[in-house]
Amino acid sequence: MDKRWIWIGLGLITLLIRYITPPELIEQYYSRGIFLGIRSVFDLGFGWFPLPLFYVFYLILIGWGIRELIRTNWRKFKSWRGIQNSLFSLTAFIGGIFFFFFFLWGYNYGRIPLVRQVSLKPQPASIEELRKLLTEITPQVLEARNRLSFSQSDTLAADQLPDKMELKCRQAVVQTLSELGYPTSGRVRGRVLFTKGILLRFGSSGVYWPFVGEGNIDGGLHTLQQPFTLCHELAHGYGIANEGVCNFLAYVATQHSADPYIRYSGLLCYWRYVAIAFQRGAYEEYQALRNDLPKGFIADLDAINHTLDLYPDFFPKLRYAAYDSYLKSQGIAEGMKSYSSIIMLVEAWKKKTAQKN
Repeated sequence: MDKRWIWIGLGLITLLIRYITPPELIEQYYSRGIFLGIRSVFDLGFGWFPLPLFYVFYLILIGWGIRELIRTNWRKFKSWRGIQNSLFSLTAFIGGIFFFFFFLWGYNYGRIPLVRQVSLKPQPASIEELRKLLTEITPQVLEARNRLSFSQSDTLAADQLPDKMELKCRQAVVQTLSELGYPTSGRVRGRVLFTKGILLRFGSSGVYWPFVGEGNIDGGLHTLQQPFTLCHELAHGYGIANEGVCNFLAYVATQHSADPYIRYSGLLCYWRYVAIAFQRGAYEEYQALRNDLPKGFIADLDAINHTLDLYPDFFPKLRYAAYDSYLKSQGIAEGMKSYSSIIMLVEAWKKKTAQKN
């Protein structure tokens, strides 16, 4: 039997399981069962590697591709039979990608949503509510900034990143997930890529790569964004697939951290989400508010924007449409808009926490 049929079959079975299995079964047997074993294998087997496995994966993939090109008999493309055979091989390759993606991590898209497991009741925020929220959190983020020991008129430099940032962020994410009732098997790695802009130019500040079980963030990110983004990718590594939920968990985790820099990073990133949402409906009012902010905080905002401008997206519309469709195909109805659901989730979480107290 041609082994290519095996990969095609595995790919089809994988997709069938993903879309017919109830969330309760995925949660019980995969997310809280099989995936925990996969997580431990990755962390015990590859966690020691000194470099981001992102590079190793692509070096192997490129090497394999070059070998296949060298071995290819290009004459076969002159016949329809040869073209059919190549398409058959490509289909088998795609089937294998589907199988490994879903088996190693992707089935987490089908698990019970966090809002059900934690009993949150997120609600869309009106412009009035965003105005009130921005008024409430601005003093909080400014106070967090004042706790850092540096010039209050300048933005933070790269050498002011906290020591052992990966460890501190992982500990905060583990604490957050544990408190919410999620298992945290293994020791997910979260690494900063040293090739600046390699992700940002494709519209992403970070990525969790299921094939190597590792989270990565772009080295081109401003240092103020790195702790929050790293927490986001670590949350992916522990089996959370929804982007907005990972943003929410990143915010909560940064506020659990004892490191003042990590706490400020989380508050600042959340402030920016709220500010961006507010300015869409009240641009002039937001600009007036922004102009009244302390110079140091404005310097931080300008530095983040300047850094992002250094790495413009190659194909923003195409990338947005492709990833939006991908997220929707995985059951995230909001698609790319799910990233901004952090505001609804954080505020729902605050209300629930206040009710408990």
